[in-house]
Formats: sequence, C-alpha cells, structure tokens
Amino acid sequence: MSPGLPKSRTGKALTIAGGVLVLVIAVGVILLRHFWPFTEGAVKQELGDAASATVSFKVFHDKYFPPGCVAEEVVFRRNPSGPPLITIRRLTIRSNLLGLLRHHISLIRAEGARVNWQKTEKQTDPPSRSTVVDQLVADDAELEIPRESANGPLRFVSHKFEVKNLRGPEQSSFAAQLENPLPRGMLRVSGHFGPWNNSAPAKTALDGNYDLDNADLGVFHSIAGAISSNGNFNGTFDNLDVQGHASVPELTVASTHHGLPLDADLVVNVNGATADVTVQRVKGRFGRDDLDAHGTIARNQDGKRVANLEIDCAQGRIEDTFYPFIHSPQAAIVGAVKFHMHVTIPPGKEKFEKKISLTSTFDIEDARFTHHKTQMKLSKIAEAPKQKGPDVVAPATFRGQVSVTDGLARFSQLRVQDQDALAVFHGAFGLTDQTVNMRGELKTAASLTKATQGIKAVFAKVIEPFFKKKPHETVVPVKIGGTYSHPQFGLDLGKKM
Repeated sequence: MSPGLPKSRTGKALTIAGGVLVLVIAVGVILLRHFWPFTEGAVKQELGDAASATVSFKVFHDKYFPPGCVAEEVVFRRNPSGPPLITIRRLTIRSNLLGLLRHHISLIRAEGARVNWQKTEKQTDPPSRSTVVDQLVADDAELEIPRESANGPLRFVSHKFEVKNLRGPEQSSFAAQLENPLPRGMLRVSGHFGPWNNSAPAKTALDGNYDLDNADLGVFHSIAGAISSNGNFNGTFDNLDVQGHASVPELTVASTHHGLPLDADLVVNVNGATADVTVQRVKGRFGRDDLDAHGTIARNQDGKRVANLEIDCAQGRIEDTFYPFIHSPQAAIVGAVKFHMHVTIPPGKEKFEKKISLTSTFDIEDARFTHHKTQMKLSKIAEAPKQKGPDVVAPATFRGQVSVTDGLARFSQLRVQDQDALAVFHGAFGLTDQTVNMRGELKTAASLTKATQGIKAVFAKVIEPFFKKKPHETVVPVKIGGTYSHPQFGLDLGKKM
C-alpha cells in the first residue's frame, strides 16, 4: 500500500474494483447462459441441422465441469408418421473452455445408436457456422438399409466406429469394424473423407483401405464358400475406385456341392449413392482356368440388381470349367480349353443352374473322355478280335457355340474333329437333370470295323451295319441321348439318309 494514499481511499478503490469484478462475472454468467451451446434447445437445433431432422430427448442433463450435456432416449425424425431416422439410448457431449471459444466439441459418444437409412427429400442450406467435433465414437451401433426382400433390410452392426475432426475444415479420419451383411463377414475399414461438400455430399472425397475376413457366400443361396479380400479405395462417395485381392478356398455351386479355389485381383468402380458397381477388370484363376473379366453389377429397369459379365479364358482345363455345374464326381471330358463368355446372373433364391444365363464360344484341344464306364464302353465296342484290351480314346478337338437359359444348355453348333472323322451336332443338355439330346452328322472316310479310338469308336457298334449296306457312304446321321451317366449313341432314324 502506498504510504501517501489514505486508508479511506484504498478501501473505496478496493470496493469499486470488487464491484466491477462482480459485475463482470455477473455479465459473463448472463452472457454465458445466453450463448451457452449446451442448453436443451441449442443441442436439439444443432443436431437437427446436421441431420436435416427434428430431435427430441426423453431426459436431458446439463454438465458444466467439464462443459457438456447428457441426453437419453434421443430420437431423430424426418417424417412424424414414419419410423425414426436415428435413435440413441444415451448421447454424451463434452467440451472444454478453450474448445467453446473455438466452436469445438471434444467428444460425442453415442451409446446404443440405431440408424434407419432414409433419403433426404429436399436439400437444406447448411448452417452458417458449424461446430467441429474432435472425436465421434459410436461403438455397437447398427445401420439399417431398407430393401425389397423377404429377408428384410440390410443390417450393418458396427462393433467399433470412430471419426476424428468431423465437420472440420480439413479431412476427417475414420476407422470402423463392422459385420458386413452381404456377404456376411467381419469388415475392417479405415481412411479419410472430406472436406465435406455441403452442396453435393456425394462428391465428398474419400480414401482408405479395407479388409474382409471369411465372409459367407451362402447368403446368396446358389453358391457357397468363404471369401476374404483386402485392398484400398480412392475417389468420391459416388465415384470410388477400388483395387484389391480376393480369394475363396473353395467356391461351390450349392446344388452340385462341387467347387474349386478362386484367386483374383480386381479393379472396380463403386457408386456409393446407388450401390452400382462397374467391374473394370478382374484377373484371376478358378481351378486351373485363367480368367479375365469385366462388366457391371447394377440395377436394371425393373429395379433388381443384376450381374452382367464378359469373361475370357485364354488358357484353362475344360474339366475345371464343367466341374462346378455337374453332379457326377468328374467331368465328361478333359482337355485344354479357351473360351469367351457373356454371363448374366439375376438375384433370387432359385438354383444357380436355373437362373444363370450365358452365351459362349469355346475351343477344346486334346480332349479325352474321363468317365471310367463310358471310356471302357466306348473303347470296347470296336475292339479287334485279337486285341488284348481296349485302347484309350484318342484325343479330339471340340469347337462350338452354346447358350444357357432356364437350366438348359443349347448347342447351336458343336464340331468334334478326330483324325479322319468329323461330327457336327446341335441340341441341348439339361444342367439340372443331366439329360442329353444331341443330333448331327458323322463324316468319315474309312470303315469303322476296327475303330478303337476317337469319335468313330463312340458310334462304331451302332452304325457299322449301315456301312456294310452302304460301303460308299461317308456321311451318317447320328444322335446322342440318355443322360450324362448313361449316354446312348445311335443312328438318327428320324432323318433321311
């Protein structure tokens, strides 16, 4: 205290200073209360603006140290008569004094969150001032996406979900671990998005990586197997480029229970707004078939999602190509194959062989019959009198065109070339009942008396009497009937010779 200042003046100065301080505090309290961001009304307004919805609480608690609030039974609605957009069992919001000055929320934790995906009917203008959320946590949350299906909506259950710097001026980061419904498996994804594009949210930038473990393909009913995949993505929500690797130890057709391993590298484009997928390239190996594919998986005019794929096989084995679609333990023939195929796979629970449709051209080299009984039968029917045992069927060449619809493979042309014999067939093969109905012509320049190999051996016994009557004929109408397990070879008596 200054020795020159009277005590009365000192007391008066302290009183004035104290009064000013009290006034400042009082004004601060009034202003803080007026502009306090965690009042029930302010929080409802902020949350409603962010979700384009109206918000209600069953219970609301202010928290001053640290600043924030707790709301219970939180409900977001866009349509008063419809289902809620979001429900949250308990919502905790927390900040600090420095954060309040910077319009930052330190933490938002949503416990028991359930989100019902709904499209926004009209775009509202974003608030002029948005609050940045440093960390958003919504563990054990559930996202429900409606769909027209007897199985009900798609449900994504998130075990771990975290976003940092939400609504900030820079990119936001995210990490999630969730149960993927189609196909069902554990999906881990992390990356960045933003800055958020308020005028066109689908154009917001997005990048990251994903890891899908042992997802069950059985949800598609017609196939089975466990797929694992990992890769990265980059682009925007409505134009996302994905590069990755996928493998299935045994991709099986459910109706035949036959499967082979699949291993592939993929490059696809995903429209997150429509869920349409453009398959730019899939390069893989199915069994021993080297495959190169491209196409789309998108909704057609009736709104159903359909896969349309172009598949090329420059090198493969026909026994692996056929194996998943036949009920017998092994394919009818073996040999080197190459083909081009257009495949359409619609949705639904119908058997894979019934719902798939395709058109294909194919070329099989060094082909031989594999079925033991068939091979022995075909070799033995033309066995020479002094021959010690049946010969193995000689390799042949198959070329043709086939289309598959409604479980029936229709061959518009099937050419079988074997040394000096040529057979040209047309007809059908039933994928579900394994029935054969093929008709054509066998052209040969030699008698079949001692034919023990190739296509001539197949028909030797049934058409040799015809050659004895007409030794100079070189073209014979033939047919193949019966089933895959018990084929029947004979003359086509319904056709004039």
